[in-house]
Amino acid sequence: MDYFNFINVVEINPTELCNLQCSFCPRAHGYPNQNLHMSLDTAREIRNQLDNLNYSKKVIFAGRGEPTLTKDFDKIIEIFLKDNPEYQVQITTNGKRIDVLKKFWNDPNFIVHYDLYTTDEAEAVRIQDAYKEYKNFKFSWKPDTGLNFDELPIIKSTWRKKSTSSREGMTNRAGFLGENTFDEFEDNTCSKLVYNMYIDWNGNYNLCCDDWNPLILGNIFEENIEEFINYNENLNGYRKKHFCENSREGLPACQTCNRRAPVTGDDREDYMNLIKMNEMIND
Repeated sequence: MDYFNFINVVEINPTELCNLQCSFCPRAHGYPNQNLHMSLDTAREIRNQLDNLNYSKKVIFAGRGEPTLTKDFDKIIEIFLKDNPEYQVQITTNGKRIDVLKKFWNDPNFIVHYDLYTTDEAEAVRIQDAYKEYKNFKFSWKPDTGLNFDELPIIKSTWRKKSTSSREGMTNRAGFLGENTFDEFEDNTCSKLVYNMYIDWNGNYNLCCDDWNPLILGNIFEENIEEFINYNENLNGYRKKHFCENSREGLPACQTCNRRAPVTGDDREDYMNLIKMNEMIND
């Protein structure tokens, strides 16, 4: 087993544009809109490398922008859906331009995660009902109340029989939205290091979706996915700090991040054993 066997989400940030400025998002607190988009060549390279690895989990287009604003985004989606891949393609969107992808709505490998940011619940219900014939549409109601991250209460609510909340699952975006003022975690390990990988619009590998001052760990054209996940020295340094020292201290992004997502059970044991085995090999 290698580290890539643990990956179940490849997240792609296809653009640095967004058409909203939600109060709880870095884009309302100084993060800029930039006219930067993933090229078709970069999309093809990612697809080819995933095919070579026989990847069969999820490819999610989300990231720091609104994916549907990406130049030639329909062509990028076509690249990833071509020839009925083993993995599932998901897009996380605010839905403002979802119609540009209408030709994919009935593709069983294409999932739309539609975030509803309206404060009007009746409007949210109306939007959901408008797409009810499409079984691959999933909805989350995330009303923008005008409160910033520090003001948001940690509450759980129920909407249309689905558990949601105004802050549950939100983070301070690795410190971008405020200092880390929480008590030190008893368990500092983070599931993002184990199960997720993040590829930026230009093929750069970033640490994770929470890092909005993105740490560049490599590039897909210089270091393929398998090499990056299994052998990248910077990434391995993060793993050892999290799992062997149970610490985030001194790690850019992690040391100011309030995401509490420990790795438990057999996966934790297997991951620790893999780290130790690789340490012995390198010694």
